[in-house]
Amino acid sequence: MRRVIMRNNGFTEPRFMPLAFLPVAFVFLLVYSFSTSPLYLYEGFDSATFRTIGLGIIQGKLPYTDLFDHKGPLIFYIDALGQWLIPGKWGIFLLQVLSLTLSMYLIYRICRLFADVRISFVSTVLLFFPLIDFIVEGNQCEEWMLPYISLSLYLALSWLLGSADGSHRLWRSLVYGICFSVIFFIRPNDAVASIGAVMLGVFICLVVRRRYMNAAANALVFLGGCLLAALPVFGYFACEGILQDMLYGTVFYNIEYSEGVTLKTLGVGIILIPIIITGTDIFLSRRDSAISRINYILIPYLVLTLILIGKRDYYHYLLPLLPYVALFFTLCFRRSLRAVVAAVCILFLAGSFYQHKQLVKIVSERDYLENVYSQTDRMFLSVPEKDRNSVWNFNLYSTFEDRPRVCSLHGAFLHAGVTPGNRIFIRLHIDRFGKDERVESNAPEWVMRFMDGDDNESTEYIDSNYTLVAKTDRSCGFEVGLYRRNATEAGTDDN
Repeated sequence: MRRVIMRNNGFTEPRFMPLAFLPVAFVFLLVYSFSTSPLYLYEGFDSATFRTIGLGIIQGKLPYTDLFDHKGPLIFYIDALGQWLIPGKWGIFLLQVLSLTLSMYLIYRICRLFADVRISFVSTVLLFFPLIDFIVEGNQCEEWMLPYISLSLYLALSWLLGSADGSHRLWRSLVYGICFSVIFFIRPNDAVASIGAVMLGVFICLVVRRRYMNAAANALVFLGGCLLAALPVFGYFACEGILQDMLYGTVFYNIEYSEGVTLKTLGVGIILIPIIITGTDIFLSRRDSAISRINYILIPYLVLTLILIGKRDYYHYLLPLLPYVALFFTLCFRRSLRAVVAAVCILFLAGSFYQHKQLVKIVSERDYLENVYSQTDRMFLSVPEKDRNSVWNFNLYSTFEDRPRVCSLHGAFLHAGVTPGNRIFIRLHIDRFGKDERVESNAPEWVMRFMDGDDNESTEYIDSNYTLVAKTDRSCGFEVGLYRRNATEAGTDDN
C-alpha cells in the first residue's frame, strides 16, 4: 500500500509501539479520570449513574425497567463488566486504560499515514492536552467509543491514500457497520456523526470515481454489519421483554431531552472547536494534492458533527474529535507550523483550568468526602441487608455546593455497594414520567432523602407517612435522612 508519509529521518518504529501508550494512558487516567481513579473518593455524576446501573445488572436488575438512564445499554454493561471483574473502581479503571491505550495506538496509526514515527508519536501524545478538558470526570460514553471511531477512520483514510484501482474492499464496510452499531448502543448521535461520516465519505468517493456497483455493494455490506451487531442486542432485550423500554431510553427520550436546548444552554466552544480543528484539517489537506482525498470524509464529518453534537456545554461531547485533533497536529507539523501546534496546546491547557480546579478540590476535600460517605454508609447499615437494594433514592443527586462540585449524593448508594429501589433514581428525570413513578404512588418501605431540597407534594407525603430513622450531621454541611414507612401507612396499603 502506498502511503503519503514523510521521510523517517533515522527514526524506526519500535516493535513494542502498540504498548508504548499503555503507561501513558495509565498515569493520565490515574490523575484525570476523577470518578474511577482509585486515588480519589470522588464518585462522579454521570459516571456514578452508569456505575450504579452496572452494579444493578450484577445484582440481577435490568437497565431502563429497574434503573433508568437515557444512554445506550452498552455503557451500562461495560460498567457492569468492570465491577464484576474487580468490585469498586479498579475493574472499570483498568478497562479504561486498555480502551485508551488501543485508541491512542490506532490514532498513532492514522498519523503514520501522513508522517514519520517521530511526528506521529508526538502528535498522538499531544492529544493529552485536549483530553484533560474533554474527559471531564472520566467514564463518559464518548470515551468508550474512541477505539471504534479510530479504527473506522484509519481503515477509511488508509484506503483513500493507498487505493490504486479505486475499489473499496467489502470487509472494511462490514467493520464500519459493526462499529456503527456498537456506538449506536452507547450514544446514537455519535454513531451517525462519526461512523456515518466515514461510510458516507467512502460512498461519495466511489460514486465520484464511477464505481457504482462497488458503492452499492459497500452500502449493503455496511447495513449488514449494522444488523450483525444490532440483532443480538435487540434479541436480548426482546427476550427480557423490555425492548420498548430500551428504545425509549436510547432514542426517544433523547429526542425529548434535546428539545430543551435554548440559546442559554448552547455551548459556543462545543461548536467552535470542531469548526476550527476540522476546518483547518480540510484547509491544509486541500493545499496538498497528495492527501486532498481525505476531504471526502472530513467534510461530511464536520457537517454531521455540527448538526448532531449535543449543544449543551458538556465538553465530553468532543471526545470523538480526538483523532481529528491528532490529524490537525500532524498536518501542521508537515507544513512546519510548530507555532500553531504550540498555541493550540496552550489554549487547550488554558481551557482545562476548571478541570484542574476540580482536581485540587477533590484532593483537598478528601477528609470531607470520607466523612460524608462514612455517614451515609452507616445509614444503610440501619436497613436490613435484604432490603438495602430496595431503598428509594428520593432526590439525592448533588449537594448543590459551589462549583466545582465534588460531593455526589447519589454516589452514596454506589459507595455503600447498593442500588436504588426506584427506577427513576435521578431526580431531574422524574418530570418526564407519570405519577406512577413517584414515591406517593409506590409507598416504598425505605426512602433516602436530601432534606435541604425544595418542598413539594412528594416531600409532604414523606413527612406525613414516614419516620426519620437516621440522618447525617451538620459536619457534612447538609442533611440526608433515611426514612421508614409508618406502620399505619403500611396497614393502609395492606388493606
